[in-house]
Amino acid sequence: MKNTLRAAVAYGLYPILLSATLAYAYLAITRGWDLPRAMTRFLPALLAILILVERIFPLDPAWGMTARSFGRDLRYLILDGAVIAGTRAAAGWLALRWLAAHPGPLAHMPTWLAVPLALVAWDFVQYHVHRYSHEGKGPVARFLWRAHLAHHLPDRVYVVMHGVFHPLNAFWLAALLQLVLIGLGLSPQAAFAAMLLIDLQTLVSHFNAEIRTGWFNYLFVGTELHRAHHSAEVAETGNYGSVLSLWDIAFGTFRYGPGLKPSAFGVKPEPGVPRSEEVGRVLAYPFSDWRPRNS
Repeated sequence: MKNTLRAAVAYGLYPILLSATLAYAYLAITRGWDLPRAMTRFLPALLAILILVERIFPLDPAWGMTARSFGRDLRYLILDGAVIAGTRAAAGWLALRWLAAHPGPLAHMPTWLAVPLALVAWDFVQYHVHRYSHEGKGPVARFLWRAHLAHHLPDRVYVVMHGVFHPLNAFWLAALLQLVLIGLGLSPQAAFAAMLLIDLQTLVSHFNAEIRTGWFNYLFVGTELHRAHHSAEVAETGNYGSVLSLWDIAFGTFRYGPGLKPSAFGVKPEPGVPRSEEVGRVLAYPFSDWRPRNS
């Protein structure tokens, strides 16, 4: 029975979540819901579902949340969670309010067409910033990597771990999203639907459960692809996209091995690199001069 349920989760959960997200967006738009409020209600519900499923059907129990790792996560939430959540929420709220008051050139485009365009544009910007943070040279790239490193230090990948971010990293990602949405001049409805899909993909991508999406991996960055991105082996990494696989495929950084999983997560120990539990050192790390050799 449990094997049957596990198979149902592996092959059915993602299509259900994607369909439910699209249905929620449709209802919110067509029924005239308050979109900023609807956006803030969506994320906790999705998070609760994913946490429950990965606790019951973990892909690898060794990757799951423990009392120790939760203590680490909790410290990040206490110290910078308000900054991360506040910046993310404020960016989304401002984008929706701004677009409502200042309709742009794409404001009258049908939502079904505007949303894919928004995701393509957002992921193009995000992809290049993300890849530059990992592979770039020079002082700006070093600073971006040192801020982004907080997200790669954990040696376990699960849903709550997605919140392990340096607030600087969270700030510029939220700002990029807002600027892209405003720059495209989307309708508030299209911006709302795009943000729901971004939330879905970024949470699912850190999911410690067996999710097999087959050809969907060539469209969306999900669990199977982003898991490789967190590998401790640099040769296995890639998949810099946040939502779509398009730019990884276009620029040669797409990594997909059905059924394969990394042997280890995180960053290989290097002198001067803080451990994820050393929150104070992690927060101060962007202002240091060290970049690990295996970045």
